[in-house]
Amino acid sequence: MELGRTNYEKARKLGIKTVNHYKSNGWNTHVPSLDAILSRESIVSEVSLGLTEIPIKKIKGTRTNARRSAFSPDFMPILGPSTEFAAKWVYLYEAHIEEGIREPIKVYEYLNWYYVEEGNKRVSVLSYSEAVLISAYVTRLIPRYDKEDKTIVIYYEFLEFYKNHQINYLWFTEVGSFVKMHKIIEKYGWHQEDKKGDLRSIYYQFKKLYKKLGGDQIPITTGDAFLQYLDIYPYRDGIDEVLEENLKSLWTELEIIGSSNKYELELTPSELEKKPLFFGLTNLPFAMKEVKIAFLHAKSKDSSAWTYGHEIGRHHLENVMGDSVMTTCINNVPEDERAYDYLKEAAEGDYDIIFATSPAFIHETLKASLAYEDVRFLNCSESMSYRHFRTYFGRIFEPNFLVGMIAGAMSKTNQLGYVVTYPIPEVISSINAYALGARFLNPFAEVFVKWVDATTACGEDECYRIDQQLMDMGVDIICHQESTDLKTSLKHSGIYFADELRNGQDPVCLANPHWHWGVFYEKIVRNIMSGNYNKISGLLGNNERAISYWWGMDAGVVDIMYSESKLPEPLINSVTFMKKMIVDGVHHPFTGPIYNQQQELMVEAGTHISNEAILDMDWFVNGVKGSIPSINAKEKNHKLLELFSVKKKYG
Repeated sequence: MELGRTNYEKARKLGIKTVNHYKSNGWNTHVPSLDAILSRESIVSEVSLGLTEIPIKKIKGTRTNARRSAFSPDFMPILGPSTEFAAKWVYLYEAHIEEGIREPIKVYEYLNWYYVEEGNKRVSVLSYSEAVLISAYVTRLIPRYDKEDKTIVIYYEFLEFYKNHQINYLWFTEVGSFVKMHKIIEKYGWHQEDKKGDLRSIYYQFKKLYKKLGGDQIPITTGDAFLQYLDIYPYRDGIDEVLEENLKSLWTELEIIGSSNKYELELTPSELEKKPLFFGLTNLPFAMKEVKIAFLHAKSKDSSAWTYGHEIGRHHLENVMGDSVMTTCINNVPEDERAYDYLKEAAEGDYDIIFATSPAFIHETLKASLAYEDVRFLNCSESMSYRHFRTYFGRIFEPNFLVGMIAGAMSKTNQLGYVVTYPIPEVISSINAYALGARFLNPFAEVFVKWVDATTACGEDECYRIDQQLMDMGVDIICHQESTDLKTSLKHSGIYFADELRNGQDPVCLANPHWHWGVFYEKIVRNIMSGNYNKISGLLGNNERAISYWWGMDAGVVDIMYSESKLPEPLINSVTFMKKMIVDGVHHPFTGPIYNQQQELMVEAGTHISNEAILDMDWFVNGVKGSIPSINAKEKNHKLLELFSVKKKYG
């Protein structure tokens, strides 16, 4: 028994140390009690999961208050060595050393945490012995669904995930992560019976190293970090050989995920874009040299309006900067992990700046930026930011507000159609801005949203069918959102009279939001060439935050085009005046009061919505008719949907 008593004292010292640490921080010094956390009224169902293995690290507390005072928050014993409790603990420890603890415990599971009803001392002994798993009879307590409670929304995703995979050791802090993990499991075949143990082995290998490197200091779960790692470094056999090196490279990006200030959103070009900060400083990167610039596109300019716009921007750059730059474009880059090979080839081809023009390249861009630190990488994406490279996009909702004004004023039926592809925040904010603009001049206007499946080759017939549906509903003006693929998505972009589409005429675009990518590329490249891009931000102490460019009409990156012959002069004057108001910062398109489709007040009168809320927008304003589709985890989706879709479901 001497061995057991010695180890009880060691465990008790650890427990007292933990208690003192919690006490000094003003935290509760005992393990939590489930009875104190929830009421029976909040539980809609109890489900017996039977006998299963659960991770000891996910045992959070006790079922009742009965034994709370016997343990520190990490289940180490704290009662004196002469107590009956200590004697039983010592006996259990000796039994564990000799033959192992085999008798299962009984627990309740709530929000993927476990609370012990029977077997607290067994948990304590195994925790002290650094065991990973313990057998338990589990009863799951399912809370009432609350769409406003992020944790419960994630938990319901977990329930679907668990039903299919019986995995209880993973937890994520972002909605959609369990959907994403499901697809990764299927991708690598980890759902197959003979490979189910592979994922557990890889995850615990990752977890051990992650904790060793200081993962407990980052306020994200190990699951969050693991998912991010697999995004950047797809699984290969022999992961243990490169895991530590890769994880260390990725570390600052994991810190960004857990930071409250994840990125610095640059809304207008700074003075640094306008002129060099120091003249004659030749030791800065790119200073006083010809710069080689590569543009990576998912498609070609002949097959994609999106690529065509960026190519116009590239040629603008060549025209205004002459011999100081040399550019090239790389077309038809796959929107999956193979994109890394193209980025790698460009980086090793001595290109100084690489613009990846598809958001679907985001993870491959990060991987390349980690490997080639001397190259300036930028990815065209508005929703994700990293320290090792920068993202850029435009506030396209601003000109969409103006286009909506024109549509609302020109409509005779007050019925407007809006045909779109991807249910991502950029698209949703554009629809909402369009609707608000329409109702700004015509309070009776309604916007009917129809979705085109951009993941399949729907062709012009599908688009024609949707246009016909809208016209049958009484729509007299139809808006086609800018398409990324001319052959398989929307043939035209902008707003048109429905009658022209109905009669098979070549429709005349009344108005269209417009990108000026050349303006952006010129400003950024001049900034890099002057040495102000990374070097100066480091000198100014700003290199700890990721930077994302999100410029608007005031920077000239986005604008509106319209037909002067089709629009009445008073309307042109109104749109011109409102454009100036937005550019000057006098009016914001999302100025309250704004109500959602359920008539709930989303933006107070006299205020406007935050930039972060626009970038995460997942709801429609009042006046929009239609719903936002969810992606299904069991279906193969386009990379953009997997990355940015605002509604992800498992079933």
